[in-house]
Order: sequence, then structure tokens, then C-alpha cells
Amino acid sequence: MVDLKHRSAAVLLSAFILTASVPFTAFAVDNTEITETSEYEKDTVFEENGLEYRLYQTDPPRLEVKRCLSEDEEIEIPEVVNGFIVDSIGEYSFEKVKTLGSLKLPESIRYIRNHAFFQCSRLRDVTFPNCLENIEFLAFSNCDRLSPVKLNKGLTELGFAAFQSCGAITSLTVPPRVEVFSEYACNFTHDLYTLRLCNGVQKIGSHAAQNNYYQKRVIIPPSVTEIGDHAVGYLFQKGEYQGLNEAVIYGEKGTAAEAYAAENGMPFVEFDFRYGDMNNDGAVNALDASVVLSEYARTSTDAGGEGFTEAQKLKSDLNDDFAVNAYDASLILSYYAYTSTGGGETPEEFFFLR
Repeated sequence: MVDLKHRSAAVLLSAFILTASVPFTAFAVDNTEITETSEYEKDTVFEENGLEYRLYQTDPPRLEVKRCLSEDEEIEIPEVVNGFIVDSIGEYSFEKVKTLGSLKLPESIRYIRNHAFFQCSRLRDVTFPNCLENIEFLAFSNCDRLSPVKLNKGLTELGFAAFQSCGAITSLTVPPRVEVFSEYACNFTHDLYTLRLCNGVQKIGSHAAQNNYYQKRVIIPPSVTEIGDHAVGYLFQKGEYQGLNEAVIYGEKGTAAEAYAAENGMPFVEFDFRYGDMNNDGAVNALDASVVLSEYARTSTDAGGEGFTEAQKLKSDLNDDFAVNAYDASLILSYYAYTSTGGGETPEEFFFLR
């Protein structure tokens, strides 16, 4: 039973919540003259504000970032250069740019090509645009300061070793349209405590999340029907595989998740994937926020009594910080406000994806 004090606290907290979720929409450029026919030949190069752009296709004309010449710490890529839409970050275009710390990508970007940001050792912050479709192989490999990473729900491909050796990432959610979580996608992402695959992902490639030393939670939905060898929960050292002691598989019973846990001697926790629905009534609203606040009050005062199960902790830890507190309750209220005004995202999309 939820007491009135905590229910009142939840209602009061809702007054301070603003919803900021941006749904996945098609790219459009406002108030900008766009050149739809090109007088330039394919592979024409333009330079603007420390970046080189290449006209990689002419029908329709589209630019990709070809090379970074700038030593600025913060770079913002425009949506349009010389009248042409920029929709691609070219292969090797920012490779080993040691000065780059923050990058703002325009909403026009659809592709991040292979090795695009390989070994950008100071890169901390990238905002992944809503229309991004493809992150190719080794695109962010060895960006060891990059964190957090919040992928967009429209992403369809996450390539081989795309986030390999990105050691600062603590949580990663794989969007539902990414059917295959590729081999070595986040190998040696050693601080990756929480790996969450959304319902829609169908396959986890071999060694996809290997050598993540501090991995604790691996959330595998029922849509996943194939999991490769040593995909999660393993270290590979001196030619031998070693299981991670604290890695736990969360999933539905009777699915590939449970089978993988059993075959690899990993703990398995049954999970219903109804994030934020703490009273299991099929809705996420203020009552669920009050349940979270009640648990927070219990743990904050050492009041004792029966607390959340591991599955309940996962359902309520909506910012992946391994704590259940007022901030998680505020996120629930934010989602409640969002859906009350017609928002259509699922809780999984709202809480964990851009």
C-alpha cells in the first residue's frame, strides 16, 4: 500500500518536470535554400570553417565530411554547405583528431562511416541525431573518454566493433531497429555496467560485449533468438575465456536469454520489460512514482522491511546509475506527463533512447 505522504510527494515533484523527448522524425531544413540539382561533379571538395566536404553523390546531391582541419575543441557541423545537405560523416574523417572534445551533429546526418572517429582520445560528447541510420565498423573505436552514449531510436545498423575500447561508457542501450548487435560491438568497453537490448533486436554476435570487466546487467528481450559464442559475460585473457562473476542476464523465461545463461553458467533473473510500471497495472503514472519514492524513503532511513527485488530495481532504475531514488520517480512523472499530452513513445524508448 502506498501512503498518502509519498503520493503527495510524487504529485508535488511532478510540478517541476518538463518533458523534453524528441520523437523520431524525417529530416527537414527550415528557412534554408537547398540545391537539388548540382552543377558540380561528383567528388568535388568544399572547405568551410575548418572542415572539408566531399560531394559523394549528385542525384540528389549530398555531402559528406571528408576531413577535419580544425584544432577546435568544440565543433558543430552544419546541415547545409554551399546549398547541399550534409548527411554523412566520411570514413577516417576525424581519425586521431586529438583536440576534439565535443561534437554536435546536425539532424541531417544519416551515416557515420567506418573509422570516422577512430582514436579520438579526448572526445567526450556526441549527440546522435534522430535521423541517424548507420554507425559503421570501428566508427568510435578507442574513444576512451566518450560518455554518456544515448543512441537514437531510428538507428538500424551498429557495425563491427563500433564502440570497441570506449572504456568510459557505463550504460548502452541498443535500439529496436538494430536487428543484429554486431560482433565486438562494445568489446573492451570495460566500464559498461549495463547493456540493454531493446525489443526488436534479433541477434547478438559472437564476442559482442566481451572484456567488459565491470559488467553487471545484461538485458536481453524475447525478440533475440540467436546469441553467439562468448557474446556477453566473458573476459578473454592469455588465450582463455573466463566468466565474469557479477554479470547477470535479465530476460523472459523460455527465451534465448535464459538458455544462454544456463549454458554459460550465468545467473538469470526473470524480467517483464515493463519499465516504470511498478505496480504492474499496465500503465506508467504518478502511482508508480510514489512506489519508487516509498522504496527510496525506506532505503534512505534504513527502515528495514521487504525491499525491491532485483527485477524491480531494474524496472525503476531509469537512469542506469544502480540507485533507486527521487530522480527515477521524476522520470516516471515526466513520462506520465508526456503520454498524457499524446506522446506515443514506449517507456523503453523514452527513458533510454534519444
